[in-house]
Amino acid sequence: MDISHILQFKQDQEFSKLLHHDNYIDLTIAALELARDDQPDLQFEPILIWIRSRACELSGRVALSNDDRSLVQCLADCLAKQHGLMGNTTCYHQPEGSYLNRVVESKQGLPISLSLIYMAVGKELGIDIQGVAAPIQFLVRYESHTGPLFIDPYAKGAIYNEQECIERLAELGDFPHSQLVRLLKPASHREIIVRMLMNLKRIHEEQQDYQRAWNVQCRLLALSPLSNSHKKDLAALSFETKKLGLAVELLESCLKSCPVSEQDDIKLMLQKAHAELANWN
Repeated sequence: MDISHILQFKQDQEFSKLLHHDNYIDLTIAALELARDDQPDLQFEPILIWIRSRACELSGRVALSNDDRSLVQCLADCLAKQHGLMGNTTCYHQPEGSYLNRVVESKQGLPISLSLIYMAVGKELGIDIQGVAAPIQFLVRYESHTGPLFIDPYAKGAIYNEQECIERLAELGDFPHSQLVRLLKPASHREIIVRMLMNLKRIHEEQQDYQRAWNVQCRLLALSPLSNSHKKDLAALSFETKKLGLAVELLESCLKSCPVSEQDDIKLMLQKAHAELANWN
């Protein structure tokens, strides 16, 4: 199997833009392209219509908002209270929690997928809402006249100012306040897609669904084709899915550029792959 061939995603227009280092993508479509890996017949239009419908519901209320806080509150009330979007711990162990269409259907999802829906509805309304790759919990951020406001879609649309958000995240994990301030900056589209892929990879591996994990890892390597770590992970998943020739090719590529400290581990993996290939012949 040719490595370059599996790292091409010509059918995915928005994801392909990221491969060419174009961050100006339609993030909603890019997320749906990831979902299509698991749902080959997925039609994007129903979820796009749902997003536009929420924006239509909100347009009048947003126009009548007295200030930034009430504007953000309108968005959160619509999506969390009226339409019931919220987080659920089971979503951390199910790939459906990362797929926007499944999130809308079940009304439950991971913080990042819920956040993408908030961002998409905001975009339809002309409201610039940005994703924040905060530790523990992905959030969205709106720049108000008095400072940033943060929405936690996982927690039923809870709204915080910057200090409240820092205190909330400090409660969830042992992070210094100074570090959290830096981590509350807007995330790039590439960073968001990578985080979604890492979530999916973890879930698939947890379920020992190595073929789906392999599909995800191909995307991660395509985004960082020089990464030995991603090559090594794809080689391990190629071994699990019996793509032994590809595993050998990836590991040999790793050996050419990896640190000396990692060579013994890679050589051992190569030996296993060659031994398994020998059993096939």
